Amino acid sequence: ETLRRQGYDGTLTLVGDEPHPPYDRPPLSKQILDGRWDAGRLPLRDRGQLDALGLDLRLGTAATGLDPAGRTVALADGSEVPYDGLVVATGVRPRRLPGDQRGCHVLRTLDDALALRDRLAAGTRLVVVGAGFLGAEAAAVARGLGAEVTLLEPAPVPLAPAVGEDVGRVLSRAHRDHGVDLRTGVAVAEVTGGGVRLADGGVVAADEVLVAVGSVPNTEWLEGSGL
Repeated sequence: ETLRRQGYDGTLTLVGDEPHPPYDRPPLSKQILDGRWDAGRLPLRDRGQLDALGLDLRLGTAATGLDPAGRTVALADGSEVPYDGLVVATGVRPRRLPGDQRGCHVLRTLDDALALRDRLAAGTRLVVVGAGFLGAEAAAVARGLGAEVTLLEPAPVPLAPAVGEDVGRVLSRAHRDHGVDLRTGVAVAEVTGGGVRLADGGVVAADEVLVAVGSVPNTEWLEGSGL
């Protein structure tokens, strides 16, 4: 949009590995997960606005390689996109835990949120690993939907680095007051396909597991490029 406003009338190619046009992510763990919104409310721009930008949209196709000398980006579908200028904004993906991934979820994309939402119902046993902002929001939403939620956090006070220990304790009490089984000082070693195994050897059973333990950068496609 900025380039068009500044008068650039050349080709603009937007590559994304998701099939959806650009959308707002914060509602994924709240309004989308609890069902108040449908996916149609998420796009940052409607189709008409995108068309007006004259974009060459390459959606559902990840970048797999970069050739700075040849000024091309290789895509997963085997095609190449030439460029004069390049913006690398491939972001991050959720960090996963080792083990049996059956029933294990992450929450980064619209499809992630919809998949988890489909599995949440009254009585569903959900373990959330990580009580940061994302894990805490998802735990609260799931509890509101009637799920039996266990929230596991390795730190003694959730969110203390972000909001301080006093506020972290207030948030912890709020979770417990609403029926979340919040356990702090607990490290998870792996997912098991039927819950999680803790670092001390204990097991927490679950129907579904949400792993919310941070992210890793999507930079593998740049390997060998010199960047």
